[in-house]
Amino acid sequence: MTVRTARWGRSVSTRWSAGFRSESAREDLLLGGVVGFAGLLEIVAGAVDQHRLVASVSVMGMAAALVFRRRHPLVVLVAVLLLFLIQSVAGVPANAQLATLACALIAAYSVGAHSEFAAAAAGLLLGLLVVVGLIYADGGGPSDYGFGALVVAGPWLTGVLVRRRVVAAADSDAKAAAVAASAQERALKAAEDERARIARELHDVVSHGLSAMVVQATAAAELLDRDPERARAAMHEVQRTGREAMVEMKHLLGVLRPSEGQARHPQPTLDEVAELVRAEQASGRTVSLEIAGGRRELPRGLALSAYRIVQEALTNVRKHAGDASAHVCVRFEPAALQIEVIDDAEPSGSKVADPGYGLAGMRERAQLYGGRVEAGPRTDRPGWYVRATFPLEQK
Repeated sequence: MTVRTARWGRSVSTRWSAGFRSESAREDLLLGGVVGFAGLLEIVAGAVDQHRLVASVSVMGMAAALVFRRRHPLVVLVAVLLLFLIQSVAGVPANAQLATLACALIAAYSVGAHSEFAAAAAGLLLGLLVVVGLIYADGGGPSDYGFGALVVAGPWLTGVLVRRRVVAAADSDAKAAAVAASAQERALKAAEDERARIARELHDVVSHGLSAMVVQATAAAELLDRDPERARAAMHEVQRTGREAMVEMKHLLGVLRPSEGQARHPQPTLDEVAELVRAEQASGRTVSLEIAGGRRELPRGLALSAYRIVQEALTNVRKHAGDASAHVCVRFEPAALQIEVIDDAEPSGSKVADPGYGLAGMRERAQLYGGRVEAGPRTDRPGWYVRATFPLEQK
């Protein structure tokens, strides 16, 4: 029993001390102390001729109640009004002390400023009824009723207006914070999209360039003894492919870190697919190109995506199809652009495996412009196909 009592005492002490840790609680504690001390000084100075004990207890009770005016404003107002009634019944005039009047003003303001409107309205009505009753008991005139109503309603209305401004400011801050958070989210999303775009570009450039260089270097090594001229030509292709990859890499790095006076090069478009096919042919591969339909101007982003899809598809042919031939078809339709890259390689376990990031990157590029990418084994003959379709505005 003793242990439980001690724990309960510590719990109450902890809650009591925690209630006065905030700055507003300390301010209310100081306010109550100042008002109570001022009320006692008034009594000592002779503001109350009779019933000084009742007046002292009343003013100290009002001052103590003010300490809780923010947390329990309606209870504080009821306590102050009740003490007013008690001292009035005991014979202490309601207007004998400025300190008690200050307690009433502060309590009325606190109800308006720190209560919901329904509780604040109830507090105002209660305050008006008590003031009217006190004035009636003292036999006051019409002007006394007006002054009494002003004493209660004035600070109450001030508190309501202050509360509305505080709530409006809080709502404004919340909206500003929401806008800032939304802007930050959009910025993060834009940065994430840009990182994904750059990752796709780097993958396409590095994967295509390195795989071409590996194939050409392997061919040069095989031809070095029996056909030095062809081996030399293959090494020249290695050099050319490496330089082109370096140029594109520098361009991407220039986008990441631009500098004054840096040369700018346009991104490749669908018009450069022919050059891409010639580069494959120069490396010894059998690759053909077909352009069907009426050629038309394409948005630069879409044209770049189409070029990268062809580039990645040829890279996959080189990686997975060995010496198989490939065919690139670019077809301009009235409402769509269709790109197809097919090869005639025999089926193998590696071919049907997931191509990895390359195919995912192709699909992402197509989805940026409302398109789609299909890939899989051919049904008409051995081989693999990659087909991309982009919707176009119909002319």
